[in-house]
Amino acid sequence: MPPSYTDDQIVYAVRDGLIIPAQLDRMAQGMIDLVNKTRAAMSIDNYRFDVDAHDEVAHQAAIESIVMLKNDDAILPLNADPVANPSATPQKIAVIGEFARTPRYQGGGSSHITPTKMTSFLDTLAERGIKADFAPGFTLDLEPADPALESEAVETAKNADVVLMFLGLPEAAESEGFDRDTLDMPAKQIALLEQVAAANQNVVVVLSNGSVVSVAPWAKNAKGILESWLLGQSGGPALADVIFGQVSPSGKLAQSIPLDISDDPSMLNWPGEEGHVDYGEGVFVGYRYYDTYGKVVDYPFGYGLSYATFEIADVAAAKTGANTATVTATVTNTSDVDAAETVQVYVAPGKADVARPKHELKGFTKVFLKAGESKTVTIDLDERAFAYWSEKYNDWHVEAGEYAIEVGVSSRDIADTVAVALDGDGKTQPLTEWSTYGEWEADPFGAKIVAAVAAAGEAGELPKLPDNAMMRMFLNSMPINSLPTLLGEGGKKIAQFMVDEYAKLSK
Repeated sequence: MPPSYTDDQIVYAVRDGLIIPAQLDRMAQGMIDLVNKTRAAMSIDNYRFDVDAHDEVAHQAAIESIVMLKNDDAILPLNADPVANPSATPQKIAVIGEFARTPRYQGGGSSHITPTKMTSFLDTLAERGIKADFAPGFTLDLEPADPALESEAVETAKNADVVLMFLGLPEAAESEGFDRDTLDMPAKQIALLEQVAAANQNVVVVLSNGSVVSVAPWAKNAKGILESWLLGQSGGPALADVIFGQVSPSGKLAQSIPLDISDDPSMLNWPGEEGHVDYGEGVFVGYRYYDTYGKVVDYPFGYGLSYATFEIADVAAAKTGANTATVTATVTNTSDVDAAETVQVYVAPGKADVARPKHELKGFTKVFLKAGESKTVTIDLDERAFAYWSEKYNDWHVEAGEYAIEVGVSSRDIADTVAVALDGDGKTQPLTEWSTYGEWEADPFGAKIVAAVAAAGEAGELPKLPDNAMMRMFLNSMPINSLPTLLGEGGKKIAQFMVDEYAKLSK
């Protein structure tokens, strides 16, 4: 029996005499490969991994994942941590939201794992001796609001200097096995936020969600917003470090936050029909669509605030090969706070043979700077940074021409733009009578033949092609075997001349 076969569009594989779907076969092979990779470590006698060291890795990863979206009136950082701010008068803090006590630290379904430790935000406050009043406010489900929990939360907020509201998506709202049909958070949480904000105007919202949620409808009720995603087992300490100023937030959005779900191009095809969904956006996914078509977004791709301020200057790009370049820039911390900034490099192609986004992120680097410090960063761009996948060549293709190099801190906050001219990869397709006149002009051999046709026309050896904008537009888009349609017998002579000359030049 062959190693694989197809039946009714399902690909099957044969393994050890068993016939199984190929997708399951690949999953099984992946698990086997993973076991083999860990075999050496697991073979060590009495091997034990360092739980605390691993937890610290999770802690640092969580810190760098937190994105500060809003910080009006410098409401953050708070000064209630006696270790971080021993001389400051502690603020009275209210913590509202069940996520602070029962963190949603991982995704749903088969992504579930058992953590070695689990430290919530409330656990961290207790460990660090930070006082705060807590009210759960709501339950972690999609059930209606509980008036008693809401009333308790509002009363707790009234007596605080600052309210930390932990909001987000319960697991029932996003998991594998189903698609979200809204970007909104549960209505009961938004209603509670409105009630709390009416009682206390100093509100900081801390979000827990696996993917983007709408912010614009409720942002007016919060002076500060932290997008913390799903922070893992050490999310509590990471949030405390950022909220109380032991570290400055440095995360950047990996997704644009749109104003409305209908602004996204996927909505033209989702949820599909008759059991099929077309991925019709092509390369125009996320910021590539929003930025190319000038869609207003709430927060752009790559966005993220800091307790520090930065300046990017001296941006330069130098060609390092036919289709490669290196980008340099000087980054300065212009504040009195030690912090990190992520420098982002976007490539914007010029005129192309295919539809390409306005720009695409092709490199980035995070640089930590002490207050007032400057550093020069370097980001190399290889050939793939300028290429697109070509159906015609069935390969990656770099067109010759000028490319803009944009350096900034988000897809819509570009500090400077420089240009680099590339040679292109020289890929060509064989020309035939079915190739358009425009394709002949763009080809190295074809361009010489087009010039020869023009010269022969001037000499009276071939019919002279019409030389006006309208006719050129038709010529450039039509196969040369259609020239007789425009020029009769003379067009046939021109097409035959071009094909014959190409055969000679391309030998």
